[in-house]
Amino acid sequence: MIENGTTPAPDGASFGRRRPAWLLSLNFAFVALVAALVSPACTRSGTQGNEQAQAPLAVDPALARAVGAALQPCIRAHKTPTSSVYTAQLRLERQPAGTAAATFTGERTAGHADFETCAVKAIDSAAIPIPQTTTLPVAFDFGPEPAAPGPR
Repeated sequence: MIENGTTPAPDGASFGRRRPAWLLSLNFAFVALVAALVSPACTRSGTQGNEQAQAPLAVDPALARAVGAALQPCIRAHKTPTSSVYTAQLRLERQPAGTAAATFTGERTAGHADFETCAVKAIDSAAIPIPQTTTLPVAFDFGPEPAAPGPR
């Protein structure tokens, strides 16, 4: 306890400091990507498909972070004044060099072709290592940053 009756904050406490906007964007994009990636897979007809659909999709956290980091410039470049949510399937195909080549597949939210082009180039140039080809559901909100909480 400190003399004025307060207790010291644990290590790492923020004391109301604001984080840089780019860090909030990175955190938001990563959370959105991980939330989308861990959602259950679509169901297929038949007993085997239903059993497989009930198992959660395993996502490598390092892969999610690498994809999120590679996409940050594209997300920032395509911000909109109002909320604009984009959903798609992101296919990461393993190339002979062991890195991911990206394509967006399946039903995609219309009006985001420029983002898709940017994202494919960013992921391809990031040379993200992957053990096997995989398809991941993704969702991004291109709207403005959420308002930072005020002082407490």
